[in-house]
Amino acid sequence: MTTHHFTAYLDREPTDDEIDLLYEAGFDDSSPERGAGRGLLRVSREAATLAEAIVSVVADAQRAGFRVVALEDEDLVSLTTVAQRVGKTYERVRQLATGKSGPGGFPVAVSGDGWSLVSWTEAADWFRTHYGLDVTSTERERILAAADHLLRARALGVDLHPLAPLAA
Repeated sequence: MTTHHFTAYLDREPTDDEIDLLYEAGFDDSSPERGAGRGLLRVSREAATLAEAIVSVVADAQRAGFRVVALEDEDLVSLTTVAQRVGKTYERVRQLATGKSGPGGFPVAVSGDGWSLVSWTEAADWFRTHYGLDVTSTERERILAAADHLLRARALGVDLHPLAPLAA
């Protein structure tokens, strides 16, 4: 067994009594925290795989009356972070991201007021494919990113039935 460390975000901030329920549901390996209107669990879960650890955390949270709505991962990053990781200037990465230069097809950004975030996993794959850059996203990053995206979709009410067990 391996101990897997990650942060799970809950659908709401637990009360003192609910923190006890979380421990009773199996989170004796975690540190529940409160703040900003939502709860989070700093998890150190023993399991054969990271995926099994995530599934067990989701199930334990449900048993305590909570839903895990996100996992902390570093998959969503700024274009500045992408530039640093691939050894290019911010301006060059911005031009690639907006299609003003390069081969096109750069991963779609999640954008807001003056900011853009892209999936590091997708950006690393794109730079590896189009520029032969030896940038990697680890298997751990890929699993956390995929599980995080599934949990966020579920929190938005997207039907994930075919993707059990996270949809349970």
